[in-house]
Amino acid sequence: MKHAINAKTLEQNALAAHTLFVQNRDNRLDWLVDRHFVVEHLVPTLLYRLQAHLPIRADELVDLWADHLGLSETLLEAWRPKLEPLFAEYLHLLASELQVHAQNPHLVHRMLSRAS
Repeated sequence: MKHAINAKTLEQNALAAHTLFVQNRDNRLDWLVDRHFVVEHLVPTLLYRLQAHLPIRADELVDLWADHLGLSETLLEAWRPKLEPLFAEYLHLLASELQVHAQNPHLVHRMLSRAS
């Protein structure tokens, strides 16, 4: 029987997706989705969104990341076209990891795989 996604499961899968994401990019993007961002900012946001059945998009993760770093709006908008596909890739990896643990894997995929 599959269990509901809890904070620990989400964190473990988010970190597993982080590892895959970084490895897929030859460790060049560890600065983008670092472990601190995943655990302290991404997991709480995703947990809330999953529990509320609210989809999350890559552009929203870009905004969360920018807030975390305190990026200026000008710099964020300059980087957004390159960041959104990367965060969409991360969401896809995370959805794949979570599908193993979710009661409704199709819901997880729908909520986490939208690029924008």
